[in-house]
Amino acid sequence: MSITHCIFDLDGLLLDTESIYTECLQKMLTPYGKNFTTDMKVKMMGKSTLEAGQLLIRELELPMTDDEFLVKSNELYIEAFPDAQLMQGVQRLIEYLAKNNIPIAIATGSDEHLFELKTRNHRELFKLFDPIICTNATEVRKTKPEPDIFLEAARKFKQPPLSMSQCLVFEDAENGVQAALAAEMKVVLVPSLPLAAYSSNLVKQATVVLDKLTNFDPEMFGLPPMPPSSAS
Repeated sequence: MSITHCIFDLDGLLLDTESIYTECLQKMLTPYGKNFTTDMKVKMMGKSTLEAGQLLIRELELPMTDDEFLVKSNELYIEAFPDAQLMQGVQRLIEYLAKNNIPIAIATGSDEHLFELKTRNHRELFKLFDPIICTNATEVRKTKPEPDIFLEAARKFKQPPLSMSQCLVFEDAENGVQAALAAEMKVVLVPSLPLAAYSSNLVKQATVVLDKLTNFDPEMFGLPPMPPSSAS
């Protein structure tokens, strides 16, 4: 069955924000003599800001409350996120899908406030997505790796897919791949961390693994061919 709808993660997939998260969280942890490790990052990716903070506080035994984490992290994010740049190949892929009338959605662990900060300098491109589902949406009860956010995105399309298997999810994180598989959707993994940081079993379960979006071949999924371009 061919793909009819596409759903995208945001951080580390459409926008180069994972490096910003790492810098901000390390800046927060340094006064406590703690390091923000790759293992911790893998666990937090795809979670809501609150859930990620609770995980960080618990794992590193930080002397701060959930609210203190939210305030401190938000101060750092407000300064850093508006500078977020598109990942390689994003502009071309999204414009190609929109031109060919392939419905596209975003399902992100960000809340609406952070989503606005991150996309502020790319508003025209992000207008092409409908729906945009953030983790503070009332309908999303559980975050990735649960499938709720992807299922909600599929339901919110103006013309929902006939089957979840007609949805193609683009993800950079383990939690997101697990969520897509649980939703019975196909999934393209574009790792934002070294592949060795991911579970080898989970990598094998992804429909396709790419090193960057510019290598995506839509014809593999029954979509129209993408015109060649010298620009990425």
